[in-house]
Amino acid sequence: MKFKRILIRGADTVGSFVLSTPFYRELRKNLSDAYIVLCVKPLVYDLVKECPYVNKIIVYDCKTLLEKIKFISYLRKECFDTVFLISGSFESAFISFFAGIKNRIGYAHDYRKIFLTEEVVEKEKKHYVDYILYILQKYKFNIEDKKTEIYIKDTQTQFDDIIKEDRKILGVNFTVVGENARNWPKEYCIEFIKKMLYKGFKVILFGTKNGIKYSNYVASRINDKNFINLIGKTSLKEFVCLVKRCDIYVSVDTGGIHIANALGVKTVGLYVPGSDFCYGIRGENAKIISHKTDCSPCNQNKMKYCTDNKCMKLISTDEVVETVENMV
Repeated sequence: MKFKRILIRGADTVGSFVLSTPFYRELRKNLSDAYIVLCVKPLVYDLVKECPYVNKIIVYDCKTLLEKIKFISYLRKECFDTVFLISGSFESAFISFFAGIKNRIGYAHDYRKIFLTEEVVEKEKKHYVDYILYILQKYKFNIEDKKTEIYIKDTQTQFDDIIKEDRKILGVNFTVVGENARNWPKEYCIEFIKKMLYKGFKVILFGTKNGIKYSNYVASRINDKNFINLIGKTSLKEFVCLVKRCDIYVSVDTGGIHIANALGVKTVGLYVPGSDFCYGIRGENAKIISHKTDCSPCNQNKMKYCTDNKCMKLISTDEVVETVENMV
């Protein structure tokens, strides 16, 4: 199979995009002369727009049928010979099929097997980085490096004046968009932050606008000038630049922890059992805290219906405090 004009339908969430960055680098190493286009959704555009391994970036933000037809027509004119479907969506395979791309390569979940010409079969559970790189290994591409990357360059932010390095800076995020199963209980968060403030840290609470209710509850119970609530206040680019300034970052399993890990910041991840294996942070600066329960291992379907999140309740504040102190 010849790879000359390649479309990559990239991952759709922040965490999965960061974990897929080795794919772009290793593909370029193996195909130095290929024309490579990366297609992503608006959510991750800031993470990809400075990617040095592709020739072009296109944003997929089609909501109506007419918009999708126009996008398919655009892809047809690009004359791609191959598409790598990193995105796991049905729609990504559907559109690639109707765009007439000859070689459509990816995993066959989400009922999209009929649209693939080359199905990648997962023979055993892998970490997401290995799972994505296995697509390249199937075609005998050489994989030299599995390290994740962030392409956003460090710049000043509107919050630089309030985040002065007069103390060690601890970044935290304990909420996950749209679900409860991976959240660390509010009272645990409050207790942990108070203990870290007492130990001399400046604590920055990060998160998206969806976590504002959580953050307001936490902020209402902490009165300290060294506690800064930035949930819902930063752009993705600002978040990246601010996390670089942290001495350590503690978080549940969200996209932000993978950004911190990729930047080389010391990271402590609070994980539900099962997710730690597939989406765990990696490297000598990373530490995972996770405890098995009678319902372990967890998965996406279980998380949807979890009302107790008892595995997260097993992670005590003292355990996290001790882990942080041993790392900084």
